[in-house]
Amino acid sequence: MFSMKKFALALLLVAVVLLASGCTGSGGTSSSETPETTSHSQGWESSTSQTPTSSQGTTETPSETHSTSSPTPSQTETPTSTTPTPSEELYWTNPWEYSPIDVNGEKYVITHYVVLYKVRPNETSPLYEYRIEKTERKANITVYGMDFSGSKVEVGTFEVYEYETVITPVKAAAMEEPLTIKVWYTTRASDAFIYPWDMGWASANYGENQVVGFEMDYQGRQLLYTNPMAVGKSAIPYMGGDQNIMDELNTDLMNLYYGWFAVLHVGIWADWSGRNLLVPQSGTWSDFFGHAWSWETKPDGTVEFSGIKFRVVEGTWSYTGVEGVSMTGKARVAPKIFIPLEVDGHFTSIDENGNPLTIYGYFKVEELDLAKAS
Repeated sequence: MFSMKKFALALLLVAVVLLASGCTGSGGTSSSETPETTSHSQGWESSTSQTPTSSQGTTETPSETHSTSSPTPSQTETPTSTTPTPSEELYWTNPWEYSPIDVNGEKYVITHYVVLYKVRPNETSPLYEYRIEKTERKANITVYGMDFSGSKVEVGTFEVYEYETVITPVKAAAMEEPLTIKVWYTTRASDAFIYPWDMGWASANYGENQVVGFEMDYQGRQLLYTNPMAVGKSAIPYMGGDQNIMDELNTDLMNLYYGWFAVLHVGIWADWSGRNLLVPQSGTWSDFFGHAWSWETKPDGTVEFSGIKFRVVEGTWSYTGVEGVSMTGKARVAPKIFIPLEVDGHFTSIDENGNPLTIYGYFKVEELDLAKAS
């Protein structure tokens, strides 16, 4: 099986990121600046239109309006002097949270997307690159279990939400051919559709996370796990097939996991979600303990998926902390879509030997398919 020590380290990185993001919530001072008093840092070249306006007839229109909430007593906010009309407001309300997409009163779901993904787990490592294809569908699968004697038993056939991930190596540590991972859930809205590969099955709370099972297929070999408890049956979970797949691909799988959480799940997303991103703006935050955030956003044209145009926003951020954690990055998001369109960033922490460790991650959505929600 895969290295639990590495899995624990990955969870530790997640905790560090969440700790850093929690520092932005209270106990410090913050400020936001109007467009006239800031200059935007250099971003990447965009292939989309650079003149988004509220008059774009084919562009999605926000269906709700928001007002800026009052700052907490421990913070000092200087609100922007620009007061847009409701038709110019757009908020990224669900960053990294699986949710339907509202376009002019119609609900859509993402059924398929393709991401170009790069990660460098440390400064001396090569830059690894993968093409990740994700698909959601309904499927009927046979669930197996084990009886008390250890024998495999067939529990039954059940309809599930199947999340298929195809990871194609461009430059990998050990992966030589595409790896296909299918994860089965009893309900929609699972992390299996957002992350490069889902770790939910590793949890002991099988009934709670509703993981029915998963299957790995690599070089003609399969590894199968099914969990009868997720479908209301009392049999012991079953695992069979070639369990060596996890060992062989451990480095690639953990590289994907490290980069995704360390670089992409930054605390700035939550701060952006409460702001009208159609207004160029920036902000800073700091406390008395050496933690400091800075960020900046501006409109950046449009992008089209499944015949629907979405407004795009470019943003940058940086974070420093006395504990040795720092983050820098930039991103392009379509506020109506919960997945960022492009992210480029670094996450630095102190390793167990007291040395700085920097993880670099990058991804870009190359394809994305929408369907009306049923």
